[in-house]
Amino acid sequence: MEKQQHFLIVGAGVAGLCIGKQLLDLNQRVTIIDNDQNVSTNIAAGMINPIVFRRMTKSWRVDEFLPFAKNFYSNFGAEWGGKIFHEITIRRMFSSQQEADFWLEKQSKPEFSAYLTPLSEEDLNFDKAINDFGSGRVKNSAYIAAIPFVEGAKNWFETRNSLIKESFDYSALNPSTGEYNNIRYDGIIFCEGVAIQNNPWFSSLPINPTKGEILTIKASGIPENESLNRKCFVLPMGESSFRIGSTYQWNTYNTVPTKEGADEITANFRFLSKEPIAIIDHHAGIRPTILDRRPVMGAHEKYSNLFVFNGLGAKGYLLAPFLAGEFVAHLLNGVPIDKEMSVQRFTKPNA
Repeated sequence: MEKQQHFLIVGAGVAGLCIGKQLLDLNQRVTIIDNDQNVSTNIAAGMINPIVFRRMTKSWRVDEFLPFAKNFYSNFGAEWGGKIFHEITIRRMFSSQQEADFWLEKQSKPEFSAYLTPLSEEDLNFDKAINDFGSGRVKNSAYIAAIPFVEGAKNWFETRNSLIKESFDYSALNPSTGEYNNIRYDGIIFCEGVAIQNNPWFSSLPINPTKGEILTIKASGIPENESLNRKCFVLPMGESSFRIGSTYQWNTYNTVPTKEGADEITANFRFLSKEPIAIIDHHAGIRPTILDRRPVMGAHEKYSNLFVFNGLGAKGYLLAPFLAGEFVAHLLNGVPIDKEMSVQRFTKPNA
C-alpha cells in the first residue's frame, strides 16, 4: 500500500480533476482549490476524435488514451449518477478527392481498423450534408459532456471535503517547505490552464492562450445520430439543437464572444449544410496550448515539491485521464516523465 501523502491541486478543470480522482483512488489525501473561473470549459465540446483528417493519420497515442478515457469517465460519472462519456459516430465530409484517397489507402490497414469504417456507396452518396467528394465514418469516436463533468466532479470532491472554493493566494505559499496557509503539503500541483501566466514559479512556460468560440444552434434537416465534420464540427445535443465550432485566435486572453467569431463559424458551417439556423447561445473561452502541441508535466527546477500539469489544448478531454495516471505514477513512485512532455524541455538545455 502506498504511504499516504497530502497533495494540493490548484485548479479544478479536467487536468486537476483527473489527477485528484486518481490520487484519491490510491488512498492519498487531496485538496483542490478552485475559484470557479475556468475559461476553457465553456467552449469544450469534449470531442474525442481518433483521426487527424488532414492526412488521415491517427491522433497522438490514441490507442492508449481512448480506452483509458472511456473507462475513466464512465466509471467516475457512475459514482455520482452522471453519464459523461457519449459515443457518437463522426462523419467526415471529404474536402477533396485527395482526402478521400487517403481514407481509401488507410482503411484496409490493421492499425486503422478500429477507427475507419470502410467506405460504402451510402457514404459516397450521403445526401444529408453537402457532399462534394463523399464521406467517411469514424468509429470509436465520442464526446465528453464537459460542463456536467466538471460540475459533477467538483460536487463529488466537495462531498469528500476535498474542494476549497476560493482563489489561490501565491503569497501564502512557502515553496521551500510546501506550506500553504500554514498547512504542509507533500506536493502542490498547478493545473491552472492559461492562468499560469500569474504563477511566480511557472509563468515562464510557453503556455499560449488560444481563444475559441462556439455556437449552439437550432436547425432542422441535420442528422442527429452522428457528428458532421468539415471546416467545423456539428455535435447533436437533442431536440434539433447542435453545438458547432470552433474558432482559434492565438495570444489573447479576451473571453468575450464576438460577431466575427459567430460569422466565421456560420460560414464554415455552410460547407456542410445550407439549412437555416437560429443561434440560441454563443460562448468564448481560452485553451492552454503549447507550440509543440504536447502537454507540460513535472517538478519545478528549484522547488521539488511544486509541480505543473498543463498545456492539454483542444484534445484535453482525450489526453487528461491517461496522462494524469502517468503523472500520479511520477508523484508517488518516481516513474520518469516522458521527455516529450517533461517540463525540463523548457527549463533545462538539451543534453
